[in-house]
Amino acid sequence: MTRFSSSPWKPYEPRFMFPTFAGVESRMGFSIPAWYRPVDIKYLRSLVAGSLRKNFRETVKDLVPELASLVASGFSKKLRFKLHILSRDGDYRATYEFPEDYAPGASVEIELSRLFASLKLPQHDYLVIAVMSRGRMDGFRSSPASYSMTYVDQDNVAIYRTGAFARPLNEGRLKAHVGFTGINPKIIATSDIVSSVMLINHSSDPEYAHAARPTSKLIREDGEQIEGDFGEIPPLGAREVSVVDMFGSRVFDFLKPFGGRGTTVTTCTGMTLASLHLQRTNDNRRTLLGIEHSRPAHMNLAGILQH
Repeated sequence: MTRFSSSPWKPYEPRFMFPTFAGVESRMGFSIPAWYRPVDIKYLRSLVAGSLRKNFRETVKDLVPELASLVASGFSKKLRFKLHILSRDGDYRATYEFPEDYAPGASVEIELSRLFASLKLPQHDYLVIAVMSRGRMDGFRSSPASYSMTYVDQDNVAIYRTGAFARPLNEGRLKAHVGFTGINPKIIATSDIVSSVMLINHSSDPEYAHAARPTSKLIREDGEQIEGDFGEIPPLGAREVSVVDMFGSRVFDFLKPFGGRGTTVTTCTGMTLASLHLQRTNDNRRTLLGIEHSRPAHMNLAGILQH
């Protein structure tokens, strides 16, 4: 069970969770746009509109500390960053705070393997929560740009980008989720490459204590499908499962008529999850060939309609 040594983040601080892999060079980067400023009329209107959808008590609880922090900083444009390191089971390991403040136009980059060594953490697969001191003051408290994650595995480099948010996630006091649906339309299962799906059971509540147990379907181009059990994901933890582990060795014969390609649809009732789609070599090394942040179901449908 996760137990942070102190309050890990404030409700208005944008954050996101990302994985690292033992034996793989992992880099996190972020460039602050030159145009960034802490207060913008357009974003402030969005912030107020979002706050009005909550009850008054929750609005005061979330908004007053943010505005007080902004005033105390002298409306500073500089941002601070810190990283909370967890095991894949969601257990707290360490916290690292960047020693500098970063102004608009600056870039932040860190190589995680070296950081873990300096913190005397053994070489394992980890989850990291990146926390930014404040973002755009819009309804989602979103980061002013996207983080870039780079993984160097042997001779291959895999990269994905994603934003950070301070919106309520899996936090009952503010928002109840209908459920999660993740679509990965680039599943591969051949003698050379095997896809896997990583799901992260994230939350805006540091005391979050609910495990997730999603289910997955693998669908071929002709509509035929098979079902699999993804397994349990601990609170503030993550689980990576290959399509072979999820659906068994039959997956190769099942997808062979369609070039070893298919689509997974993963669902989980009552909570939301973060999803990553990975491609690995089909050998003992399982070299990471590619990684991307899976789009929500409605974004995939929008992409299909556009084409």
